[in-house]
Amino acid sequence: MKYSSRAAFTLLGAAALCLAAGSALGRRSPDAKYKAYLMAYFGPEEKLFYATSRDARHWTALNGGKPVLDPGARLRDPYLARVNGVFHLVHTKAWDTTEIFHWSSTDLIHWEGRSFPVVLAEQKRAWAPEFIYSPKEKLFYLFWASEQNGHNTIYYVTTKDWTDITPERAAVYYDLGIHDIDIDIVEHKGIYYAFHKPGDVDDHMGNRLTTSRSLNPKIDQFGKEGLGQDIFPDEPKPIEGPEAVKLIGQDRWYVYADPFHSPMEAWETTDFKHYSKIEVSTPPGSKHCSVVPITEDELRRLEVAYPSVVK
Repeated sequence: MKYSSRAAFTLLGAAALCLAAGSALGRRSPDAKYKAYLMAYFGPEEKLFYATSRDARHWTALNGGKPVLDPGARLRDPYLARVNGVFHLVHTKAWDTTEIFHWSSTDLIHWEGRSFPVVLAEQKRAWAPEFIYSPKEKLFYLFWASEQNGHNTIYYVTTKDWTDITPERAAVYYDLGIHDIDIDIVEHKGIYYAFHKPGDVDDHMGNRLTTSRSLNPKIDQFGKEGLGQDIFPDEPKPIEGPEAVKLIGQDRWYVYADPFHSPMEAWETTDFKHYSKIEVSTPPGSKHCSVVPITEDELRRLEVAYPSVVK
C-alpha cells in the first residue's frame, strides 16, 4: 500500500570540498546536518499527524492540522525513527488485535507498509510498538505490550529487514507482574534507558524508568529495578506515552509524556538522573508523540507538501 502527497570543479572549489569533508569526518558532530525536528503523533483522529519545531519545544502542526497518513485502520501510538537513511514508522493497529503496522519511507511523504501479527491470539493485543536499532548486531529490536497471565507486559522480537517477524518468534522482554505498556528505549553512554508506564488506569503510578547494559535480555535485562524509578517532578497523573528526544548537537534530552486529561508535558535531563519540567506547546489534541531530527531540505519539502495553513 502506498500513500503520496504531492559541472566542473575549480582547484579552489575542490579544496573547499575536501576541507568540508574532512571537517564532517572530524570535528563536526554526526548530527550537525540536522536543523529541525519532526513530531509524529495521533489525535484528534486516529491517523498520523505531523508538526515541526526548531527547538523541540514549540510545535507547529503541518497540513493545517489535518492527517498526513490514513492507513484505513485505527492508527494509535505512532513511533518514527530514521535508520541507515530510511524512515521507519510503527503503530498500533486497533484496540484489541495482535497485529501492528510497519511503514518505510525515504522522504517522510511517500510510504509503503503493511500490517502483520506479532503475537499469538491468546496474547490478545499488541499496543504501542516501538523499536531501537543495534548497529553492532545489525538488528532492529521491536517491542510492544501484549497480555501475559492476565496483564499487559512487554514483548519483543528482533529482525534484520522486517520480513521475518512471526508470532512464534515473539518472547517476553520483561514482566513486572502488573500491567505495563508504552516502553521507549534510548541509549546514552553505553546504558540503555527504558521509560515505561506500569500499572492500570486508576492507580496513578505515572511513568517510570528502568535500565540495562544490553538490548539482549540474555546479557542483561530491563525491569531488574522492579517497577522502576518514579522520576518526573510535578508529573500529572494518570499519564503515559513517555518519549525521549535527544537535542541536536547537544548532550541533553527532553522527555515528553502524555497526560490523560491535559496536553502533553515534557522534562529536561542531561544525565538521566535529574529532571526538570520545561514549558512546551504542542498541537491541539496531540497524543503519544515521537520525534525525529530532520535536515533543512527535509523541513522545506515537508512544509511544501503539508503547509501549516491549508487554503
